[in-house]
Amino acid sequence: MKGALIGDYVGSIYEFNNTRDPNFKLIEKGKEITDDSICTIATAYAILQGIEYGDAYVEICHKMMNPMGAYGSGFLNWLITPSRKPYNSCGNGSAMRVSPIGWAFDKEDVMLAEAQKSAMCTHNHEEGIKGAQATAHAIWFFRKYGNDLEGFKKLMRQYYPEWESFEKPFDEFNAICQNTVPLCIQEVANGTSFEDTIRNTVLRGGDTDTNACIAGAIAEARWGAPTYLWEAALDTAPHEFKLIVNKFVSKYVP
Repeated sequence: MKGALIGDYVGSIYEFNNTRDPNFKLIEKGKEITDDSICTIATAYAILQGIEYGDAYVEICHKMMNPMGAYGSGFLNWLITPSRKPYNSCGNGSAMRVSPIGWAFDKEDVMLAEAQKSAMCTHNHEEGIKGAQATAHAIWFFRKYGNDLEGFKKLMRQYYPEWESFEKPFDEFNAICQNTVPLCIQEVANGTSFEDTIRNTVLRGGDTDTNACIAGAIAEARWGAPTYLWEAALDTAPHEFKLIVNKFVSKYVP
């Protein structure tokens, strides 16, 4: 979960202004958590409170309705519509908010069922569900089996058989799971450290904060999250959100 917030923070200012500078600063003025982190915190809140994911997204997101980068149009409409029916989305929102589930549930089948539930309230398209499950499964795998890279690669092929050959044009902003999660899997598999993974993910362009949020979430489970980056990202969160994050981390994240 720490890695998700860090990735979101690092990529936040490049979402609509992609960078090709390999030496860009990981911490700099103007960066802050966005809707990606808010939704991730809402997932953690649902787990801590034992409430439905959809109810948590409504409660937490309504506390910060105008985050940096804004909510996606489909999700925002869902937030403000009383009926709140799922809208068959395959957007990457289901994958970017799921990371707490990979940490909180030890049994594989339970974890996968929870990942599905977290997606279904909005992203009930099969690709939206798959993106959430693949991300949570990746986190769970590294938690359980350590830095078993070959095992990770094999597991991810069950979700995206051709993820290793996935390509994306630098400036293509494509915010759907099937074009986001394989990219993030690549960067975690090819990375040499947490920082290296975050940096290279941002350099792929496109939806940088969400891409780095997903890759960072998985990278944390593989390598851990650097304290200096974690403190910088969390410092931009409202106090109430910090309390939720710290409670979740102290309970579930080593």
